[in-house]
Amino acid sequence: MGREVTIHGDRRTLCRYECQLALRFESRGPGGNRLGHGVTADLSRKTLRFQTDSQQPVGYQMEVRIAWPFLLQNVCRLELVVRGPVIHVGARGTIMGISSYEFQTCGERSFAEPPALTTGWRVA
Repeated sequence: MGREVTIHGDRRTLCRYECQLALRFESRGPGGNRLGHGVTADLSRKTLRFQTDSQQPVGYQMEVRIAWPFLLQNVCRLELVVRGPVIHVGARGTIMGISSYEFQTCGERSFAEPPALTTGWRVA
């Protein structure tokens, strides 16, 4: 009988989704706070890999804001806010673990913006 051949490939249990979306970040660590921007490379439920001009040290805590490509109810821009530590830095980019994430509205039609003043009727 022939031998069974096992192909050793990507053994990750979580799906990774390739995406190139603009991001901005703030990192905090012993060396102080850092601000910057970059582009996502791929995203899973537990990790985010991205490219940036400035490398972030392993262990730094990050908050990354990703410009989401879809509008809320076709009206309001969204951003995905991801928080977690830097777990690896290499030639393929920075990898951060995802401790928490949430979608937030942003921009001109955001629910977070204060309501516009009206010039309608007033009751005396």
